[in-house]
Amino acid sequence: MRLDVLLFQLRLFKSRTQAAEACHAGHVLLNGSPAKPSREARPGDRIRPGAPHPRTLELLELPRAGLRKADAARCYREVEPAGEAGPAQPPPG
Repeated sequence: MRLDVLLFQLRLFKSRTQAAEACHAGHVLLNGSPAKPSREARPGDRIRPGAPHPRTLELLELPRAGLRKADAARCYREVEPAGEAGPAQPPPG
């Protein structure tokens, strides 16, 4: 699925045009690299949509057209960006 369509269907951008503009500006990363709007995204890919709230998302499944926002959120999970995880903590006890 095209990245700009995916970002719009996941409700991460209000329009496909805004998603494409963010891609062209270099704000959207797909698997750590800047991505064009036409780049194909697949389950397992990591997406960083950029401003205003940068976060890294792992795509679990491709959304169907016309999903509600709550249903669209089930298609991805938020993961910690690389390098921001703290040192491993030993289990309590």
